[in-house]
Amino acid sequence: YCFTLGIIAGRGDGRFDPAANVTGAEAAKMLLVAAGYDPSIEGFVGTDWAINTNAKASSLGLFRNFTKNIMLPLSRDDAALLIHNALDVEMIQKYENGYAIAFSDHRTILSAMYGVYKLEGVVTGNKWAQLDGTDSDAALRSGKTNLEEVVLYGSTTASTVTGESKEYVGDLSLSMDTTVDMIGKTVTVYIEKTTILSNSKVLGVSTKDDVNVIKSTTANSDTLAKFLKGTGLAADKDTQYYVNYGYYKTQAAAEAAINEYYDTAKFNLNGISAEVIDNDDDGTVDYVLYLMETLSEVRSYSVKNETISLYSYARDNNGKLTQKADSFSEDFENVVFNDEVATNDVVLYVQYGGRTYISLPEIVTGKMTRVDRDKASELYITVEGETYKQSFIPDAASLVDVDLTHFEIGKANTTPGFDTAYDFILDSTGEYVVAIRPAEETVTNYALVLNSAWTQNALTKSGMVKVLKADGTEATYDINWKASVGSSKAFADDAALESYLGTRDVNQATDNTLGAAIGTVITYTLSDDDVLTIKSVLKTHTLGNDGYVAENGNQAGGEYAYIATNAKSVNDVAKNGPNTDWTLKKTYDSGDASVVLKADGVQNDVTYAIDRNTVAFYYTDSKNYGVAVGWQNMGKVDAANDPAVQVYPVLQKNEAKKLAPTKLAEVILFNANTTASSRDYMFVLNRNAYTASDKLWLNVVFEDGTAKEIEIKDDGGYNFDNKDNSAYKKAYAYVANSDGTYSVVSNSVQNAQTANLLKVGTVNGNVYYALPDSAKVWDVTDMTSASDEPVAGTFTYVDVNAVIIPTTSEGSVIRTAFIWDKDTTTPEKPTDPVYGYTKVSEPTTGTLNIDHYAASLTARQVAALVREHLNDSDIDKVNVPADIKSATVVYKDGTSITYNLTLTRVYAVDLTIVNNSGKSVTVKVDGMTVYNDDVLYLANGQHNVTVEGDSVQVSPTTITVSDANQTPTLTVTNQ
Repeated sequence: YCFTLGIIAGRGDGRFDPAANVTGAEAAKMLLVAAGYDPSIEGFVGTDWAINTNAKASSLGLFRNFTKNIMLPLSRDDAALLIHNALDVEMIQKYENGYAIAFSDHRTILSAMYGVYKLEGVVTGNKWAQLDGTDSDAALRSGKTNLEEVVLYGSTTASTVTGESKEYVGDLSLSMDTTVDMIGKTVTVYIEKTTILSNSKVLGVSTKDDVNVIKSTTANSDTLAKFLKGTGLAADKDTQYYVNYGYYKTQAAAEAAINEYYDTAKFNLNGISAEVIDNDDDGTVDYVLYLMETLSEVRSYSVKNETISLYSYARDNNGKLTQKADSFSEDFENVVFNDEVATNDVVLYVQYGGRTYISLPEIVTGKMTRVDRDKASELYITVEGETYKQSFIPDAASLVDVDLTHFEIGKANTTPGFDTAYDFILDSTGEYVVAIRPAEETVTNYALVLNSAWTQNALTKSGMVKVLKADGTEATYDINWKASVGSSKAFADDAALESYLGTRDVNQATDNTLGAAIGTVITYTLSDDDVLTIKSVLKTHTLGNDGYVAENGNQAGGEYAYIATNAKSVNDVAKNGPNTDWTLKKTYDSGDASVVLKADGVQNDVTYAIDRNTVAFYYTDSKNYGVAVGWQNMGKVDAANDPAVQVYPVLQKNEAKKLAPTKLAEVILFNANTTASSRDYMFVLNRNAYTASDKLWLNVVFEDGTAKEIEIKDDGGYNFDNKDNSAYKKAYAYVANSDGTYSVVSNSVQNAQTANLLKVGTVNGNVYYALPDSAKVWDVTDMTSASDEPVAGTFTYVDVNAVIIPTTSEGSVIRTAFIWDKDTTTPEKPTDPVYGYTKVSEPTTGTLNIDHYAASLTARQVAALVREHLNDSDIDKVNVPADIKSATVVYKDGTSITYNLTLTRVYAVDLTIVNNSGKSVTVKVDGMTVYNDDVLYLANGQHNVTVEGDSVQVSPTTITVSDANQTPTLTVTNQ
């Protein structure tokens, strides 16, 4: 059939190829013939068929929007495009003198075969919005679209140049849906025409791209005329202006609406979409459409009520912005959610057509690395390698959320600065920053200043502080002067920091103010090279009538708080006594979870709670100070002398989403001494093998029962040599360092003792201990390394070895206990005359000491002991001469090492220790901790006996060994 109509003609070699793919040129030839073109007359046959076909098809618009090689096979989508274009080509009625003559009514395949006509008009209203001098809430019902300047064509052709019949209809309302993007633009509508045009069936609609001239921007632009320069477009008196599809009578009024949030006067601002439309290609702008979203926060989201509340800008009675927040609610049915949201989410919203459109903003997290200007001299920042500018959309979220800061690119050097990771919250363009917030919960570092000074070297100022940090360590740091001084920083100018620190070499003799900051508490950051930036100095508060920090009174208008007298201070009050807001009303006992205070002129008590994270600093003078974290570590403070106290409460968001003080203390300062216990403890099992770098790694169990292998940065002065077990099976206070290592706190060891259950709730150890239900007891009997796990244990009536951590430094309430079974067999004194007890040690390189219980050892026995001690699989043999004064270790690779040997005969000493003091004590023999029923092996001579404890003594103070075993009794009593 197609062949007889001339639509197809085969390959020209007498055959058809129905299985082959159809090319673009082949499809165009078939479509042209279907439209009435004669292939012979038009040259669609013969060797030049493709050239002639492509020329004709191009002139008729058959290849409109087709961008591929027409000689290659077509895809299904491309074939559909060509067919679509062919439906709008005028059909040919006949040929006269070789010329194709179209039908007089300009019919097309679409109109002739399907009865389809087309009309064109400007979309001025649909279910999304309306352009009819209306406000932004106006829209039509679903399924309706209003058109203006409608033209009805007698055919559907888009390629007719002359003679096409058309009728000017004017305004028309059709039963069809169009998109919001079509608002203000000319569209082509295909219809099955009925007697009443508005009742025609709509088959399809598309924008008429050849007449719509559109210029868009979301960037800063000074004026409309400047924006349109060189485009051939210009606005006139009939141009209409809309903001969020709400009508504004003049250009000035519309621009004022988008500029009022920033007191600017531009045609457009970063983040706001401006679309300039000429919908009939006459060079005159018909519409300027602004779309301006707002950054907000979800105040509430109710699934039950199907409502959502958002924050917006508040306005006064005259409609002017107040720079305060207001809120509004919408039913879900009037909201278009582009993302799932929840209460407190930061969102972007825009309102028009009676709907609220809500989406989640894109958030970029990272550190800002650069602030610079582009070629147009506009500031931009760089984050994670990408550049961003400031958005100027309304930001209601920063008005209500204390975690958010409105982004001002002119202040970006300080906020956010370059050192801290932030969330950069973008508008919907993804190019502009609206607001910022810290990427993680900010951990505030507190430190008590122990000394301070500043100096000047020529034109360079520098400062130093000595501080006591919250982890109990002391350190002296150089101050980053530039980062500590300036707008929005701890000190407004150089003079303020100079006065705070004090100096001796700048202000000579009579005006020496060295140490002016002693007794204050700072917040700070440390750089990688340990340079300190002072972020703030804690101040006094504004108190309410009840004696608590007022809602807006946290350090409001206060002066530096000094916890003790400082005659050099910049504060006159502190020169004669502490400068604080309270005194201690009631003695604070160790472990109390609250502190009771008194404020001047207030009758009622002021009580602040204390939790496990409260930081407490104690200071009376340069020799008496300390720090503890948490009620579980804070010591007793006597209220007898009304010591000064300063509290800094935890701040939380109130209903207005502003930070307000609670009645929980974050930091507390005492002008008093205390016996504050140290921080958390770890039980040391043993040391791991030496590493190539000779780092110290210990196997430990923490108080929460976690077993771990840790690297020790500072051993606190304890000897954790794995050849001497005296430091193991004990607990030590520790500090976790930021680099993942740990530091042992000096003078914090808790030794083992024998303990059993006296009765339920009471443990009998060196003293009687209370055993509360909250106490953690870990059985470490079967643990040899961190790969083993402790098990929850309990005290029984059977003796165990126990390391007990009390709730306070000298308390008798158990917080944590590490227990392990005692050896229930009675230690037997060696009777083997050959070996018995032996111990090999290496006091210096190349020397081995061998203590032996047997009367003598043979050379072969000594060689075996040396091999066992060195424990090296690469050893081939150990040679010991008959005099047993040396040992040569020969390795498998042929190398050797010779050790000098010293053999010492030792005797068994069976100890009995009686503790009559009722206190926790540590007994040592020759500096080694010993316990009741221990068997020691000591050489001939006197051995010193000592005891550690509060006002205790031991007798006898020596043990004498003389060629025999001993059974001494050591008795501990009060002095």
